[in-house]
Amino acid sequence: MKRIVCMLICVYAVAANAQMRPGEGVANDHAVGGNAHDVVFVARGGENAYGYRSYDTFVGFTFLPWALPNCESTVRGVRFNFGWGRYAATYGFDVGAFSNSGDFCGVGTTFLANVVSRNATGVQIAGANIVGGTAKGLQIGFVNYAERLEGVQIGVINFAMSQWVLPIINVAW
Repeated sequence: MKRIVCMLICVYAVAANAQMRPGEGVANDHAVGGNAHDVVFVARGGENAYGYRSYDTFVGFTFLPWALPNCESTVRGVRFNFGWGRYAATYGFDVGAFSNSGDFCGVGTTFLANVVSRNATGVQIAGANIVGGTAKGLQIGFVNYAERLEGVQIGVINFAMSQWVLPIINVAW
């Protein structure tokens, strides 16, 4: 009976977890009462809602959706991409098939696309360069997009939401 009650509490906790804010979650804490069946709600600290520990690493490697050491890490050096794995930030040289970062600063050369969800500074060279925030520097690709541009876009299709859209070359300061 005790196990059934514990399982019902766990099911309720998982269902309630869908209504929690990011950064909160459910954990099984074996220390409370010394019983392995005690379920405790624990707010997870930091910006990481998945319980990962973030690292600063000199070399980053992504393969398909996986990032090593993990997606909350920051690469300060060289990043190799063989898939679409994401890092919290990349500072340095980024090379491979597809790049995805929260923030980017450096030189990014990828075959398919450079995707940055916040801000990018430096040079991006790819089939498509997409920046969700401010792009400072140079974007060279078939398609270039930035919410705000402080630099130069060279490509067939250039979008800068903070200003006009021009083919071939787009400049803003």
